[in-house]
Amino acid sequence: MTVAASTSTATPTAAEPTTADQSAPSPSGPGGRTGAALRSIGSRYGVVFCLVALTLVFSVWMPDTFATASNFQTMVNSQAVLLLLAATATIVLRAGDFDLSIAATMTLSASVAAVLSTNDVALPLVVLASLGVGLVVGIVNGVLVVKADVSSFIVTLGMLTALGGLAYWATDSRVIAGVPDPLRDFARTEVLGFPLSTLYGWVLIGVLWYVYERTPLGRYLLFVGGGRDAARLAGLPVDRLRLGAYLVSGTLAAFVGLVLVGSLGSMDPSIGGQYLLQPFAAAFLGATTLKVGRFNAVGTLVGLYLLTVGITGLQLLGADPWVSSVFNGAALVIAVTLAKLAGRGR
Repeated sequence: MTVAASTSTATPTAAEPTTADQSAPSPSGPGGRTGAALRSIGSRYGVVFCLVALTLVFSVWMPDTFATASNFQTMVNSQAVLLLLAATATIVLRAGDFDLSIAATMTLSASVAAVLSTNDVALPLVVLASLGVGLVVGIVNGVLVVKADVSSFIVTLGMLTALGGLAYWATDSRVIAGVPDPLRDFARTEVLGFPLSTLYGWVLIGVLWYVYERTPLGRYLLFVGGGRDAARLAGLPVDRLRLGAYLVSGTLAAFVGLVLVGSLGSMDPSIGGQYLLQPFAAAFLGATTLKVGRFNAVGTLVGLYLLTVGITGLQLLGADPWVSSVFNGAALVIAVTLAKLAGRGR
């Protein structure tokens, strides 16, 4: 599924104005310009406005529980892993493909790190082995999708299931506890009052923003996502760009696995399902704000925090645990629909 719109434009030809043209109200008048400007602001910043409005509503409703510094810090820090996954998801999405296996890649990488580190393997080897898992997954996904021309949805959905099974195999279907301190410090060490896991997410958002908005590579990915045939005609190495997106996605997902196991201090192989929907909901919400119709880094950050504020507010109001699943599922459906409509509009 492709959300980003093609960047190609057509130059209209000049024509003599007709009577109907002369009698129609000019959209360039003050009222037309104002309405167009308001619509543009609403479409670009709608998710941002929703985030601010929802935060204000919950803050006024629950000033003693929601509107506290500790609660906001908890919300931000608790979403570190999801933010990293959501940012990772945008890489392949921007190129017009899916990588549904990122949560399972994270789980397998974290499982490998937990098993190796608790068996006294040196930390550098643990890191290399975990990242190697992600690289291999990225190669398999990329070759099957790009070279064999199999649907990215089917390939990565199958990998999602297979990798989940491998995580159970790696851990012998048990929770691995007692992760050594060096691996914990990799995620838990605080800088400026925030754990490194949170800072990793913000740094990745910053790097992706720069790549997407300030480099030719970001524009090439957008062009490929908008229309592969047009991108080939323009001389872009479409297959290499798509394959590279899968390699980076897999490696980053494995890095997130290291952050996950360091944050938890243990590893449960069944945890992957908790991280499946929300990253994609945030990514698609991000495609409806700031850079409308395009998967972008800052929009993904805003989308994730909108979901976080909504779920946290409902939980503090006493909502049942199942409400979170309903909220995330509904948000994903709405976000995909809005992103699709935004892409058509562009």
